[in-house]
Amino acid sequence: MSCCGKAKAVLDQGKSIVVGYARQGKSIAVGYARHAAGVKYEWTDDRIRTCWDCEMQTWMTGNEYAAWLLQHGIAVITNFTELEKLPLLPKYEQDSKRRQLYCRLCKCFIPAKARVADKNCPLKKW
Repeated sequence: MSCCGKAKAVLDQGKSIVVGYARQGKSIAVGYARHAAGVKYEWTDDRIRTCWDCEMQTWMTGNEYAAWLLQHGIAVITNFTELEKLPLLPKYEQDSKRRQLYCRLCKCFIPAKARVADKNCPLKKW
């Protein structure tokens, strides 16, 4: 991929992340503070339920996820559009502390990704 092609892919990925968070009603700049009722489509809940049952889901806190990103810093930056190349996120079960659903494979926050029409499951489940 050319330099310009890579830059476009990074910008497109960043745009998808912002769109997903905005539709969920989350503010990236203020962490996970709720500031609006999120946009949900008829397929959003089905996508999330599919991920609940997937072997590649994990429940993490925002701090655990941020720590993983920092631990893999340069690799995250250089592979921003292909995070599947990085090691899997650690596997955690949902509990009172861990209530945020992530994909171990693509490293996405599932409730946000499920709201973006042109994003797909890396395992082709949706």
